Amino acid sequence: MLESKTKDSKNDSEFATIKEHETTKFVRPPLTLGTDIINGIKYVLFNPKANLIIMPILMLLESMALKIIISNVPYTEIDYKAYMEQIDMIYDGEYNYDHIEGGTGPLVYPAGHVVIFKMMHWLTEAMDHIERGQTAYRYLYLLTLFHQFMIFYRLDVAPWCVVLSCLSKRLHSIYVLRLFNDCFTTFFMMCTFVGLIRGSSIKNNKMMKFVIITLVSVIYSFAISIKMNALLYFPGVAIGLYLISDGTLIMCLYSILMMIGMQIWVGWSFLSRYPWQYMNGAFNFKRQFMFEWSINWQFIGEDGFSSLSFQRSLLISQMTMILFVIIMKYPTIFQDISKSIIHPISGVIKRNENILDIISFLFIISNFIGIIFSRSLHYQFLTWYHWTIPILMNWSRLPIWIGPIWYIIHEYCWNSYPPNSKASTILIILNSSLLLSVLINKLRKTTINNETVPSDKKNN
Repeated sequence: MLESKTKDSKNDSEFATIKEHETTKFVRPPLTLGTDIINGIKYVLFNPKANLIIMPILMLLESMALKIIISNVPYTEIDYKAYMEQIDMIYDGEYNYDHIEGGTGPLVYPAGHVVIFKMMHWLTEAMDHIERGQTAYRYLYLLTLFHQFMIFYRLDVAPWCVVLSCLSKRLHSIYVLRLFNDCFTTFFMMCTFVGLIRGSSIKNNKMMKFVIITLVSVIYSFAISIKMNALLYFPGVAIGLYLISDGTLIMCLYSILMMIGMQIWVGWSFLSRYPWQYMNGAFNFKRQFMFEWSINWQFIGEDGFSSLSFQRSLLISQMTMILFVIIMKYPTIFQDISKSIIHPISGVIKRNENILDIISFLFIISNFIGIIFSRSLHYQFLTWYHWTIPILMNWSRLPIWIGPIWYIIHEYCWNSYPPNSKASTILIILNSSLLLSVLINKLRKTTINNETVPSDKKNN
């Protein structure tokens, strides 16, 4: 009886609800096209998830643009012929770096450069088929861009910053109209960075850590063997490998041995015959660049540019700045290194989500500081850091209406020919201001172990 009354009550309630819905007038939701459009634009410009839409479109557009450039803009010979002449001498049996030279001067790059341009020599048949080389560099550009996009996506770079990576007239020219060796160094440095990013997410898989450390060490060493500007990344790479290995000293020593071994293996054909000539020619840190072709420091004049005191002041300033940044970003580094020395075969660092932030920051910033304090920047050196500009722009938190203006002026500096004091001054101001903005926003107290709460998480 009670159960029957309960069922009747339930049915009455359901009937009343249905009747209420039948008598309620349908209200159409308001039309908010303007708001929807604004929200859509904000999503595409600022939400990193929109990169899954933006990046494939940019890849397609870049592929088409490079084809158009190759088809319509004449190739400009600068260094490629000299590369081929030097390879010809090596094929003729000359292994003494003191004697290997081309039209623009002696061979001054390590053996990795020789390995790469032996392949290019085969592809282009020396200077007979430059168009093949341009096609190869087009693919190199796109492959490099693909790695950039992987990095940008992992670091949550805003889409409007990502677009900047595809807008440089000078960069397109360096790749498919000039065929410089700097492009290969940049590619292998990105591979190094991708490896460090992957390693930062591995916690308990010791074998995978070992594989990543090995690959990063070998790839980075090969990048150095193409062109020594890769050494600008060394502070970031070294600390990155240290953190990936959990501060295990023996693994860090293994990494150094792998780097040295790679250099010996790549350069063996020269080291086994003329070792001193190879070392002095390929790793000549006293090499002097011509003032007239340097984009930076034009405003100090040639005498100031060539002075030994100026060169030393740049080096000291660079080292001081990098040390300051490392200590500020990773304040417990010397304590951790001391623990590693005491316990060389044990991991002394506890993993947390802050590892990626420190590795990526020091990798990018050590190179950018090196660029700012470089004594000489030739036009092709733009490849050394252009790929990092979207990341730096994102970290700086510059407003969207300022960032593109900064980039346009920066591009003006790199396209101003010949080098002049006006463009040089502006370039120094631009890069220094961007660095300062990044440091203000990213240099927060950080520890690897769990004593300090990680900050700035959302700005990775």
